[in-house]
Amino acid sequence: MDLLEGERTQAPAEVEQSGRQEKVPLIELQVREYIGTFLWLGFLLALTASVKVPLDSSPKAAAVSISKAPWVFGAIQWLLQQWPAWLSGWVLPLLSMAVLFTLPWWGQKVGKMWVWIIFLILSLVWVGLTFLYMFMG
Repeated sequence: MDLLEGERTQAPAEVEQSGRQEKVPLIELQVREYIGTFLWLGFLLALTASVKVPLDSSPKAAAVSISKAPWVFGAIQWLLQQWPAWLSGWVLPLLSMAVLFTLPWWGQKVGKMWVWIIFLILSLVWVGLTFLYMFMG
């Protein structure tokens, strides 16, 4: 027999709070996440504005044979020096972004561990290309 809404027995407040943590509404979690994101982005913007990044060019140089980018874009710069511009400037960055955007979907299909492995491999490739750019010139 189904009990009506008013006939259900209520547990004492001490019993309900003893074993469970208080649930936070979803909207409050989203607001916390937004605040944290904007604070972090503000910190990163202030940090990047305060750091002077050289572009490896000298006013004494008569001609610069290769244009240099800041180290952040070192991987793309190295790829542009080695491969055709359409491949290294458009196809590979868009392909890597597409893989990153589809990681949540892959997490449901193949499992979270494989998604983390794919993300780690992509990150290590990017860092490796950046180091190649920095140290191999």
